[in-house]
Amino acid sequence: MKNLNLIYLSLILISCSVNKIHVKEEQESSSTEVDSISNYFLFKYIDSLDAQVYDTLLDSIKNGLSNDFFTLRMAYTKTGDYSPYDPGIDDSLKKATEFVGDQKYSDALKILIRIQEHNFVQITSHLYCGYIYLQTGDTLNSNFHYNAYTGLLNSILYSGDGNDPKTAYLVISTVEEYDFLNWFNLQTNRQSLINADGYSFDLMKVTDRDTGEKYEIYFNVEPAINTLKNIFGN
Repeated sequence: MKNLNLIYLSLILISCSVNKIHVKEEQESSSTEVDSISNYFLFKYIDSLDAQVYDTLLDSIKNGLSNDFFTLRMAYTKTGDYSPYDPGIDDSLKKATEFVGDQKYSDALKILIRIQEHNFVQITSHLYCGYIYLQTGDTLNSNFHYNAYTGLLNSILYSGDGNDPKTAYLVISTVEEYDFLNWFNLQTNRQSLINADGYSFDLMKVTDRDTGEKYEIYFNVEPAINTLKNIFGN
């Protein structure tokens, strides 16, 4: 039986090699910056967004006119498609991983395209699309999806530093947390939901797979928690 996690991590390494990624490079187009004290001010910006912003910005990104993946992710939370804990996507990605491992690229691509039709900001789907198009000789589409993959991850990276709640990385789903940690080759040991300053956070205790060093990283999960509260009326 194939190790699906190994396939996934291998694709991350391939994407980094193909694109010569430096994760701390300057982001070309960003409408936000993190101050040295707190990034809570970002929520005022997020409150100003709506579904129309998502649709308009998505068209711009697809046409190469914008690279503002932070706004795209946050505006997506205002759409009817946003579901921070959707088990259906997990099942679809697992099946796509199996197809990629078996080199059934056409079958995998059909699944990934369906995911992106409703959730373009799903990070792993772009990693897989970039790899599949690379293997099939479609350099243009490969570069587009690899750029989307790194752009989405960079939009998390530049939302904070993860050192404490006030400067936690801002994510819209738990899946984003794991995509981000895998990008830095960090193994998750423990996940704890905590509250501070009126916001919700995941405290992740992780280990660097290369060096064995251990870290604590904070993710602000307020968008996801608020959506759940609205669904259940709490």
